[in-house]
Amino acid sequence: MKNTTTEYLGCTGVDSGQLLLTDPCYITDKKTFDYDTMTSYIDKDLKSQTLLNGHNVEVGVVMRTQVGDGVFPVYARYNKRGELLKIEILVNQSKID
Repeated sequence: MKNTTTEYLGCTGVDSGQLLLTDPCYITDKKTFDYDTMTSYIDKDLKSQTLLNGHNVEVGVVMRTQVGDGVFPVYARYNKRGELLKIEILVNQSKID
Protein backbone atom coordinates (compact mmCIF):
# COMPACT_ATOMS: atom_id res chain seq x y z
CA MET A 1 0.00 0.00 0.00
CA LYS A 2 1.35 3.38 -0.94
CA ASN A 3 1.69 6.11 1.68
CA THR A 4 1.44 3.66 4.58
CA THR A 5 3.81 2.45 7.25
CA THR A 6 3.92 -0.97 8.83
CA GLU A 7 4.81 -1.65 12.45
CA TYR A 8 5.61 -5.02 13.99
CA LEU A 9 3.50 -5.43 17.14
CA GLY A 10 4.73 -8.83 18.33
CA CYS A 11 3.80 -12.50 18.01
CA THR A 12 0.95 -14.63 19.26
CA GLY A 13 1.23 -18.33 19.97
CA VAL A 14 -1.41 -20.82 18.89
CA ASP A 15 -1.91 -24.30 20.35
CA SER A 16 -5.55 -24.90 19.41
CA GLY A 17 -5.38 -24.11 15.70
CA GLN A 18 -7.46 -20.97 16.17
CA LEU A 19 -7.20 -17.31 17.13
CA LEU A 20 -9.53 -15.05 19.09
CA LEU A 21 -9.96 -11.37 18.31
CA THR A 22 -11.76 -9.40 21.02
CA ASP A 23 -11.58 -6.53 23.48
CA PRO A 24 -10.07 -7.94 26.70
CA CYS A 25 -12.89 -6.44 28.79
CA TYR A 26 -15.32 -8.99 27.30
CA ILE A 27 -13.38 -12.06 28.40
CA THR A 28 -15.06 -11.99 31.82
CA ASP A 29 -18.24 -13.18 30.02
CA LYS A 30 -17.59 -16.89 30.69
CA LYS A 31 -20.64 -18.06 28.72
CA THR A 32 -19.66 -16.28 25.50
CA PHE A 33 -15.95 -17.07 25.85
CA ASP A 34 -16.30 -20.71 26.85
CA TYR A 35 -13.26 -22.55 25.48
CA ASP A 36 -15.15 -25.75 24.65
CA THR A 37 -17.75 -23.79 22.69
CA MET A 38 -15.11 -21.90 20.75
CA THR A 39 -13.17 -25.05 19.87
CA SER A 40 -16.39 -26.67 18.66
CA TYR A 41 -16.34 -24.27 15.71
CA ILE A 42 -13.27 -26.10 14.42
CA ASP A 43 -15.16 -29.39 14.75
CA LYS A 44 -17.92 -27.90 12.59
CA ASP A 45 -15.25 -27.01 10.00
CA LEU A 46 -16.12 -23.30 10.11
CA LYS A 47 -13.37 -20.87 9.13
CA SER A 48 -14.63 -18.29 11.60
CA GLN A 49 -17.47 -17.54 13.98
CA THR A 50 -18.69 -14.23 15.37
CA LEU A 51 -19.17 -14.37 19.14
CA LEU A 52 -22.37 -12.82 20.45
CA ASN A 53 -22.93 -11.92 24.09
CA GLY A 54 -26.20 -12.33 26.01
CA HIS A 55 -27.51 -9.10 24.45
CA ASN A 56 -26.87 -10.44 20.92
CA VAL A 57 -24.03 -7.95 20.44
CA GLU A 58 -20.92 -8.95 18.47
CA VAL A 59 -17.99 -9.07 20.91
CA GLY A 60 -15.38 -11.11 19.10
CA VAL A 61 -14.35 -13.39 16.31
CA VAL A 62 -12.84 -16.84 16.69
CA MET A 63 -11.10 -18.11 13.57
CA ARG A 64 -9.13 -21.10 12.40
CA THR A 65 -5.52 -20.45 11.46
CA GLN A 66 -5.87 -22.80 8.47
CA VAL A 67 -2.31 -24.03 9.13
CA GLY A 68 -2.64 -25.35 12.67
CA ASP A 69 -0.46 -24.37 15.60
CA GLY A 70 2.53 -22.08 15.66
CA VAL A 71 3.73 -18.59 16.42
CA PHE A 72 2.23 -15.88 14.26
CA PRO A 73 3.65 -12.36 13.82
CA VAL A 74 1.23 -9.44 14.14
CA TYR A 75 1.61 -6.16 12.24
CA ALA A 76 -0.26 -2.85 12.18
CA ARG A 77 -0.59 -0.74 9.06
CA TYR A 78 -1.01 3.05 9.38
CA ASN A 79 -1.83 5.74 6.84
CA LYS A 80 0.38 8.82 6.41
CA ARG A 81 -1.52 10.60 9.24
CA GLY A 82 -0.69 7.74 11.62
CA GLU A 83 -4.25 6.39 11.72
CA LEU A 84 -4.60 2.63 12.06
CA LEU A 85 -5.82 1.06 8.82
CA LYS A 86 -5.58 -2.63 9.61
CA ILE A 87 -4.04 -5.36 11.70
CA GLU A 88 -2.41 -8.29 9.93
CA ILE A 89 -1.67 -11.68 11.46
CA LEU A 90 0.62 -13.70 9.26
CA VAL A 91 0.05 -17.43 9.10
CA ASN A 92 3.25 -17.95 7.21
CA GLN A 93 6.57 -16.43 8.05
CA SER A 94 6.95 -14.40 4.85
CA LYS A 95 7.27 -10.63 5.15
CA ILE A 96 4.23 -8.45 4.58
CA ASP A 97 4.21 -6.24 1.49
